[in-house]
Formats: sequence, C-alpha cells, structure tokens
Amino acid sequence: MIKAPRWVTSLKASNLKSLDHRVIVALLVFLLIISAIALFNPNNSGVSTIKSYPATVCPGNLSGGTSTSVLPSSNTLVRQIPASKNSLSKAKTTFYLSSKPLLVDGSSETSINVSRNQTGALATVICAINESDQWFVGGSGSVVSKSSIQIVNSGLSTAVVDLFVYTPNTVSPVNSIRVSKNSSKQIYLDSLAPGESSVVIHAITRSGRVTMFLHDQRQRGLQSLGSDFVSQSANPAKRVVIPAINNVALSGRSTTQMLRILAPGKVNTNVRAELVASDGTFAPIELDDINIKSGIVQDIVFKPVLGAKNFSLVLTADQPIVAAVKSSGTFDGNNEFTWATSSEQLQETFMHFGGLRPEVVFQGKNLEVNVEWTSKNRKVYERAIVGNSDNDVATWSPKSGVVSARFTTKNKEIYGGVIFKEKRGLSYLPLESGAQLESSAIPVLDARIISR
Repeated sequence: MIKAPRWVTSLKASNLKSLDHRVIVALLVFLLIISAIALFNPNNSGVSTIKSYPATVCPGNLSGGTSTSVLPSSNTLVRQIPASKNSLSKAKTTFYLSSKPLLVDGSSETSINVSRNQTGALATVICAINESDQWFVGGSGSVVSKSSIQIVNSGLSTAVVDLFVYTPNTVSPVNSIRVSKNSSKQIYLDSLAPGESSVVIHAITRSGRVTMFLHDQRQRGLQSLGSDFVSQSANPAKRVVIPAINNVALSGRSTTQMLRILAPGKVNTNVRAELVASDGTFAPIELDDINIKSGIVQDIVFKPVLGAKNFSLVLTADQPIVAAVKSSGTFDGNNEFTWATSSEQLQETFMHFGGLRPEVVFQGKNLEVNVEWTSKNRKVYERAIVGNSDNDVATWSPKSGVVSARFTTKNKEIYGGVIFKEKRGLSYLPLESGAQLESSAIPVLDARIISR
C-alpha cells in the first residue's frame, strides 16, 4: 500500500481547519444578527405602551339659565375651571350644576351638557377634548344675536388660538386669542363679525389644551328667539353627511329649514344635495345643483315636503365644503331653533343622556347598528337597528327617557345624529364620543436594559 506523502496529509488537515474556522465565523455572524434583531426589536426595547382616555371639558353657563353636566357616575372625578387647586375630586352627583366650565376625568363614556334658558329653550353639547383644527358652522353677529364662543384652557400653560371668521362678504384677518392657564374666555360673535347674520368659524389651536364651545342665542328686546349649541362640524370634505334633521313643519308654526354652506378653499364649487328619509330619497328644488363661491358663506332656505319626523341630508361637492342646517319655528308659543351639523363616521359610542328622550337617526348603506340602553326605570334593553333596501336611513326612538346608551356597528360609512324634541325645546347632538383612546410610550425600569 502506497502512503501519501506527509506534505499531502498536512495540506488536508490545514484545509479542514480552514473550513472549521469559516463555519465558526459564519455561525458567529448569524448569532450576532439574531441578537441584534432581538436587541433592537421595538417590542423588546425597554418601552411599554399604555392606553387611556384623556380628560374632557364641559362648558360653563352660557345661556343665562341653568347649565347641567350629565356625568357617568357620582364617583367621577371633576374640577371646575378655574380652581384654586389642580387636583380632581369626586362629583358626588351625576347631574353637576355649575356656572363654570368643568374638567371631567377621562373615560370611555361620553358626558353631555344640558342648558336651558329662562323660557325653557333647550341646548345640548358633548363634553369633549377637541382637535387642534375645528370648524363651527352656525351663529350670528347680528343685532338680535347673543351668540358667543367659549375657549376653555384646561392645561397648565398659556394657550393660543387663531380664529378665522367667514361671512357672506369676506373672511376676517386672523384673530389670535391668548387664554391663561386653567381659565376660560368668552367672546361674543358681534365683536368678531359685527352686523353679520351668517357666520362660520375656523379655529386653530397653536398651543395649550383647549376645548371650545359655540353657543348661539337670539333675543329681540326681552323676547327670546331660541338658543342652541353649535356642535363642531366634521372637517371640510367633498362628501358631507348631516345625519339627523328634525322636520319642524310637522310640529311647529312659522317654521324654516336653512342650509348654511361654505367652500373654504380658493375654487368655486358645485354642490348636489340628497334628502334621505323614510319617505324616500330626493333632491329638494332649492338645493338642486348649487353653485358656491369660494370663501363666502351662503344661506339657502329650503322646504322639504315629506311626512317623516326626521331626515338626513347628504351633500356632494367638487371641492371640500362644510355645512349645517338650522331648523327653527314656534313650539307651544315658544321660539326655538337648533343647528344640525355634519358628523364623522359612527364608531362605538357610550353616551349619557340623563333621562332625556333621544331620537337617533342613522344614515348609510347596509345599515345595522346595535343599541343597548338603560331606561329611566333602570331596566336594560337591547335592539338591532337595521335599514332596508328602499332607503339609507333608520331611526331609534325609545318610548321614554334614557339614562345611557351604547351604539356599535361593524359597517363603515354609517353616520348618526341625536335629536331632542320637547314640547317647547329642540336640540341636536352628533353621535360621537367626547374623547378617543390615546396611546403613549413609557420607559420600563429593567436592569437588563443597562447591559445593552
């Protein structure tokens, strides 16, 4: 047997050692990559995410009558604004009467404010924490107007808000308003737009934790002409849905339906309107193919001829618009009106009504909304509100007052609005939550992080 030379055996051993080294190096590189991925994974980076609801704000008394905030529980933590202390304390009631704005501890449940003036006119609004960019379509600066906007700064630093006021003639230069920490400021619309009967306000919060409320009140001498809050409208869009408008012609005298509309951009727009009711869907003659000049507020009176108690209005435009409908009339000898504003798509909402009897109108295709509510007798009920193929509207109208209700839907592009119709009072709320769930990151106190 012929043996291989010693140098050949040495070469093979050398190759094997070189191969072993390459394998070891490759394994080490692989392990380093895996370790790096594990170390730099955001889910394992020493940061934890917590979710919570921010505190909301209810308005102060702007009607000259009574102002009641309807709270989820008597144990809800609250603080008036301003207050000598920044700490919150138990409300000890679910009907909190206060002349000052009220800070309400964060919750998934939405509180509302109910105001009544001396003649019994009804005004309601959601207690909320607002976005930095807001639109209010409604109000007036005319001689019969006592309309005002309340800016509440619930934060601990000075707030700055820029107001742009649109009228039928022009848009005003910016009005920069400074509000001290833990305080509020009330500004009357006749000082922002003196003599103007039609107003749209665009508010931009530059700094601070700000919530704003627009209260529209009309009075001629000692005679009240009605009042209501003007809820925040949905942001400008090419498709605007005003989900719930009361057909005041069925219950009042000298009634009027008036659409207020604005195209805030620099281009004129054509608007097509569609009135949706249980009677059917059609376009009112006065709202058929409207031409709107950019930057100019326009009011259009229309007369819907239908037998339904409530209806929806869907506007489609070439350019983004904002809009609202003012419904007014005389009810049991009392002058009253309400502003129905556009709303965002319906998400799960839990709202406290404080015993008022709501009429909730839903608009959209493939309508299916589940409602679970507690009545004034403390019994719990549940009902599925389902639309039909003939129209895109459905109504939930309980027979008696409601303490609270939860609304849920799995479908998209469903909108909801709430109408409160009393013998002498009339008011509207968009069916929206006062606050959305927020996420924030906090560091995790883990000694292992130091070694990284």
